[in-house]
Amino acid sequence: MAMGLVHTATAALFRLLNPALKLGRGVQFDPRAFPARGGPISLGDSTIVRAGAMLLPGGGSIHVGAHVTVNQYVVLYGEGGIRIGDDVMIASHTALFAGNHHFDRIDIPMRLQGTSSRGSITIEDDVWVGSHCVILDGVTIGTGSVIAAGAVVSKDVEPYSIIAGVPGKCVGNRRDSLSESEGAGNADIAGEKS
Repeated sequence: MAMGLVHTATAALFRLLNPALKLGRGVQFDPRAFPARGGPISLGDSTIVRAGAMLLPGGGSIHVGAHVTVNQYVVLYGEGGIRIGDDVMIASHTALFAGNHHFDRIDIPMRLQGTSSRGSITIEDDVWVGSHCVILDGVTIGTGSVIAAGAVVSKDVEPYSIIAGVPGKCVGNRRDSLSESEGAGNADIAGEKS
């Protein structure tokens, strides 16, 4: 109970320091998380942001729905915009990058060539993103999908898909019925309990 009060007080302090931060009811924002300035950030009701998570609008925006868990050391870089639906679980050490560096010229350093975005990253409702995933610029992840630990998602994901690997590929669909032997390992597909 006391930790909940600390998180709620921290969320209120972050809101005072950054007027572009909009918080729903019951948001728990760990005092060791970091919501940067540089664009609007909104967190829906009962969303949890854990220690070390970084919400970096980068001139874009970050919108997180209700009942979402953003676990330890997740990075949300929202230059092109990030929209996360309701009931989403994002496991630790995952990164969403809604922007890219230019690198077409070799006569000037890449860091000086600017950035661009193909569009926002959208994660629809009821998605589980496993630990150490990377979700790249312009991607939409459909409702009910599971992104396995370590996957790199560079293309849109159909609803209820199970995505694994580098680059991320569809290895199954949650709508398909699984036999007991096939379903036995599903509890660990995303690498940790979110």
